[in-house]
Amino acid sequence: MPVLNKYRKTLITLLALFLLIGCKENEPLPGKPWQVSVVTPSFYPIYITQAYGVNEEQDWTMPLHGLSLSMSKSELANVRTVFPDYDGFGLPVSLLTGVRGRQLGSANKHLPDSIYIYWTSLINLRFFVTKYDLPQKVKEIMSKGVSVERYDGSLGSCFRTEFFFGMLPNGKAKVWLMGCDQLIYLAELDPAREKDRDQNGTTADEYRQGSTPQRVRQRGIDAGVSTVPIPWEKVGKVYSQDPVELLSEQ
Repeated sequence: MPVLNKYRKTLITLLALFLLIGCKENEPLPGKPWQVSVVTPSFYPIYITQAYGVNEEQDWTMPLHGLSLSMSKSELANVRTVFPDYDGFGLPVSLLTGVRGRQLGSANKHLPDSIYIYWTSLINLRFFVTKYDLPQKVKEIMSKGVSVERYDGSLGSCFRTEFFFGMLPNGKAKVWLMGCDQLIYLAELDPAREKDRDQNGTTADEYRQGSTPQRVRQRGIDAGVSTVPIPWEKVGKVYSQDPVELLSEQ
C-alpha cells in the first residue's frame, strides 16, 4: 500500500508538471506581438502573394499584410545607404532593406506553430511556398526578456519577436530571429512546395507579358554585372549590422 501511494504521488507530480508546461506554452508573448520581415538580394527581387501564421492547437490562422516587397525597397542604391559595400547579390538583413508583414486586425501575441509565405522569384519566374515550423526552443527565446539599459539609465526588458526571412531564387530561404541588437540564425529551408502559378493564379507567361521581368534583369545591366547564370557563391553571403549568432549558442 505505501508503494502504491508513492506511485500515485509521483504520477500526480508529473501530471501537474505537464499541465504547468502546457499552460506556459500557451501564454502570450510578454513583449510586442510577433512580426515577419522578408528580404531578397537586390538583383533577385521577389513578389509575395500571401503570408500567414497558423496555430494548430488554438485553431487560428493569422494573415499578414504589407509583405508586397516593392521593387524600390530592394533597389541597389537604397540598400547601399545601409550597407555601402553591398554587391547586389547577397542578403542585406536590416529592417531598412526588408519589408515587414504585420498581423491583420488586432495583434495576436500568441505564437504560431508555423509561418507560410507564398512568393514568386522574378528573375526566373518560379513559384514557391516557404514554411517555417517554430521549434520549442525558439518560442522560449521569444518569451524570455533580455535586460537592456534605457536612455534614462534605468533597466528594462527587450524581447526578440521579429522573424526575418531571406529568399533566394532557387526557392531556398534563410530564417533569423531579430531583436534587442541580436540576429539569431535559425535555419535554412528548402521550399515546402513549388507551384506552376502564383497564389493569385498568375502564370509565368502572364508575368512575361508585363514589364517587371525586364526591369529585374535591367538592374544587373545597369550595374554592369552578369546576373544570369546566378553566381551562388555570392548569393549566399549575409550582410548584417548586428553579429550573427547561432541558435545552438542561445
